[in-house]
Amino acid sequence: MFIRKTRKKDPITKKEYFNYQLIESYRTERGPRQRILLNLGSIPDELSADDRKLLANRIEELLAGIQSFLPSPPIIERLAKVFVKQLIRKGADKTQEIPPSGKSDYHTVDLNSLEHDQSRTVGVEHVVYETIKQLGLDKKLLELGFTKRQTETSLGLIVGRLACPGSERATYRWMQYQSAVDELLDTDFSRLSLDSVYRIGDLLLKHKDTIEEHLSFKEQTLFSLDNTIVLYDLTNTYFEGTAKNIPHAARGHSKEKRNDCPLVTLGLVLNRQGFPLRSKVLPGNVSEPSTLQDAIGQLSCPSDNKPIIVLDAGIATEENLDYLRQEEYRYIVASRMRSCEFPDDLSFEVVKETKDVTVRAAQEKDVQTEEILLYCHSSDREKKEKAIRSLLQERLEQDLQKAADALMKKGGTKAYPKVLERIGRLKEKHKRIASYYSIKVEADESGKKAVAITWKTKEQKLDNRFQGGYLLRAYGLDLGTEELWRTYIMLTEVEEAFRCLKSELGLRPVFHQKGHRVDAHLLITVLAYHIMQTILYQLRLKGISINWKTLQLRMSTQVRVTSTIKLKTGQTVHIRTSTIPEPIHREIYSALNIPHEPGRRIKTFA
Repeated sequence: MFIRKTRKKDPITKKEYFNYQLIESYRTERGPRQRILLNLGSIPDELSADDRKLLANRIEELLAGIQSFLPSPPIIERLAKVFVKQLIRKGADKTQEIPPSGKSDYHTVDLNSLEHDQSRTVGVEHVVYETIKQLGLDKKLLELGFTKRQTETSLGLIVGRLACPGSERATYRWMQYQSAVDELLDTDFSRLSLDSVYRIGDLLLKHKDTIEEHLSFKEQTLFSLDNTIVLYDLTNTYFEGTAKNIPHAARGHSKEKRNDCPLVTLGLVLNRQGFPLRSKVLPGNVSEPSTLQDAIGQLSCPSDNKPIIVLDAGIATEENLDYLRQEEYRYIVASRMRSCEFPDDLSFEVVKETKDVTVRAAQEKDVQTEEILLYCHSSDREKKEKAIRSLLQERLEQDLQKAADALMKKGGTKAYPKVLERIGRLKEKHKRIASYYSIKVEADESGKKAVAITWKTKEQKLDNRFQGGYLLRAYGLDLGTEELWRTYIMLTEVEEAFRCLKSELGLRPVFHQKGHRVDAHLLITVLAYHIMQTILYQLRLKGISINWKTLQLRMSTQVRVTSTIKLKTGQTVHIRTSTIPEPIHREIYSALNIPHEPGRRIKTFA
């Protein structure tokens, strides 16, 4: 083998460039001939003629399964493995696809020559890609004018966001060196450029609304989803960098405690099953309540069949609730009141009872707002709040005792103004609990020296704050107490899946420094979230309740691998196949009704 270098000219730009081909010489009855084994395209300019010869020799060694005594330079070894992978997968007449139940093919082999190479993950990729086909996303991209290569790269990006969450650059490396997703797509990502990955994000963003509408419609059709209840939530992500050129990057309250970084916010409208209906990118400093009217206003629904809006306390301001009532939306929200004092004449009923948790609720009508007030008490929440209260009290009292002990120690803080200052700092440090304490500092007759620090709890006020109770507000709903409570609890169930978007799908952080690239990054995450919800929803229907992280770990152990072994005839055979699925893989595949063997089985003789 050798590498041929030819000069070419671009017919459009007229720019000259070099093209490289891997050539093989062989003998025929009419004399020696040459054939092109592989078009290498452009290879690094720093490779000299000697390096190209070394590369051709190394490719031939890998194909024949020959061990090299001298290690090749890293760039030669890397390129050789890339090209061998392409030769094995696209070996023309030397390659045979093995049917799953094909006939036996016996050979005498050298067992000591058996090697395994090019291990790539395939389990998660197989699950995600089959779900993408189920939702018809691949066909939709082609309908939108995407080329075959653009469609393949788009799907690779979305699969990567689910299988190995990260930035576009991280996904690009994963597509090239860690995953067999290109084999499932029947393409090759080994020569993919990083710029093309970024451009695909731009192209997806151009068709954002159409793609989201397609996925929502397909999900509703497949699973007969109920859109009569709509949930709205926000999350934000921070930038690694200054984000100077990004219009909607701003400093605000970071949910990841990264207030030192610029932020960008993502708003999602979801149905009761947790499937997204609409997404929007918002400035990083936007307040949660101010976004509701815009998000809900964009929902297309008839006036006589408007959905029930479910909100958490952060968005349920009086202004937003007035807006919902004016627009004749029904709603159920959590009250923004920090403490919840129950009226004495309520008649509670049990709405949930398990071995560890009992939830009681009672409702009454608010004549002024025409709302139903649902007073709830959770035994589990009471235990949690009491434990939190106990911990906060313990920490505050420990610090107060240290301050009191210092009055009796040599060198301790005793000056009355200094002690007051110290108590003030402690109140700020423990502000969650300090307001429920009465703290006094006693001074001596001169008023210059503190002699004692005493404290006691305001028991009645403390009990009202920490008692396991919370208040829900409902409007326009003619439901029983248990139905109202269960409707609101949907929000907590959806938020569990929504957390996957934030923590398990590579939403955070953002590394881009261009506005449209940031929007594309968030869009890819939202599209991945559509696929994730489709998979998890189908598994739940089959009685398999797991989160996405668990599914990733389970399926990541199935890989594709190339096994190489020498025959007695002197030939070398390369067999590219997936490992046999284990019971945990089969359970997932069967529940989702997808093939148990990802990808094709191919053998190549060299």
